[in-house]
Amino acid sequence: MKEFDEINAIKHIRNCAGNRFSAQYSNDDILLVIDTIFDYFEANDDDDNFELDLNALVEYVKKQLRKDKGNVIVDDDVQAIVEAELSYEDSLFED
Repeated sequence: MKEFDEINAIKHIRNCAGNRFSAQYSNDDILLVIDTIFDYFEANDDDDNFELDLNALVEYVKKQLRKDKGNVIVDDDVQAIVEAELSYEDSLFED
């Protein structure tokens, strides 16, 4: 298993989305989504029966981002960023 690297995660997310987010979102904006995803998993860490529900994760991220007054990520882009981040995590297990 490879080690998680924020820079590589951001690159992966940008690659998955093409250049769609390049001009619109800074690395810090995307990192905010990554951090929020980690918060979601940490909140469910004690649940032995936890199974990832993509829709629940996306809704959690949207809700948390709405609370951040400095957030610029629009709801319509959250799912693509979340899916790309999960894809990056999956790639860490590949040889």
